[in-house]
Amino acid sequence: MRDKAHKGIVGFIVKYRVTFLLVIMSAVLIKQNFLVNDFPNVIKQKQKSINEIVSTNKQLENENLDLTKQIHGYTQEDMTLVESKARFKYGLIREGEVYYQIEQIKETDNIEEPAESTL
Repeated sequence: MRDKAHKGIVGFIVKYRVTFLLVIMSAVLIKQNFLVNDFPNVIKQKQKSINEIVSTNKQLENENLDLTKQIHGYTQEDMTLVESKARFKYGLIREGEVYYQIEQIKETDNIEEPAESTL
């Protein structure tokens, strides 16, 4: 049976069956990439989102650099002012300090009370 040679198109297909199989598999994979996976558009969308993320990162890095410069640019007077505001507004004290609060005593006239009133 092997000795019998195929003639025509069948003989050609039998002779090059591996080649035909590879060509068919390549065609199926190319079809899947372009039609099913939307190949070129997916890459463009991914690149666009990557560019947006990189742009956002650069903007945040610049903002961080500006804030760092602002913090390092404070003088001792500015830091004293910030500390004073924190002490007054939030009642903060330094470590090891003792806080004393003195309340004012208001003198009032006891006109309404009789002289005989006692405690």
